[in-house]
Amino acid sequence: MTRVSVAIRALRCGSWGDLRDVGEAQLALLRAQASRWLKPVGEFVEVTPADAGPGDTPAAPAQTQTCERIASAIDRAARYGVFHPLCLTRAAALSQMLDAHGITGHRIRVGVRRDGEAFVAHAWVELGQLVLGDTTVNTRAYLPLTSVGRKGSGATSALQRKAEHEGPD
Repeated sequence: MTRVSVAIRALRCGSWGDLRDVGEAQLALLRAQASRWLKPVGEFVEVTPADAGPGDTPAAPAQTQTCERIASAIDRAARYGVFHPLCLTRAAALSQMLDAHGITGHRIRVGVRRDGEAFVAHAWVELGQLVLGDTTVNTRAYLPLTSVGRKGSGATSALQRKAEHEGPD
């Protein structure tokens, strides 16, 4: 199925709220990607201690539903949008949208795993024990190194950027 046919099907079957969410997600992805391109290495995200912040606070049911709706919009915009962003860009955009919707306490996690002779990195978002924009099964394959937060509107270290480009995404 082509992107155009998927978009047409979404227009016919989707609600206006869903379409608005995907449009907002596409803009968030474009902003996150532009930040990655325009900011110097190390200025996209800032490293925070893994135990900093309310990372273990469970999300309220209404909050969980909103988070899943936003994560789904990011996923659809990443799959069918104007470009296919890597995981750190998706995580930064999701974090940005969660902030915009008043959801606090989430964090971007970066993890690594060994793939043969190479290390592969991956980024995702967590709210308490809830993994957003990814599956728990997938994220368990990675050893979490750290939590990162968007610096202003985002930043990544040279190691994280290099590892993401080599990642499976």
